[in-house]
Amino acid sequence: MSEGEGTTFMQWRDRAQTEVRDDRPKMRAIMITAAVVVLVGIIVGSVVLLLS
Repeated sequence: MSEGEGTTFMQWRDRAQTEVRDDRPKMRAIMITAAVVVLVGIIVGSVVLLLS
């Protein structure tokens, strides 16, 4: 690996980390929404099984 490739990789990694950092609030909201949907599904499924 030459010196230029190492620098390019470091720049790419820094940019990727910055993008992840910027997207974190959006991703957190998606994960919370997904968790709520799963919990509601479990609760509704349990109620349906108990009533049937």
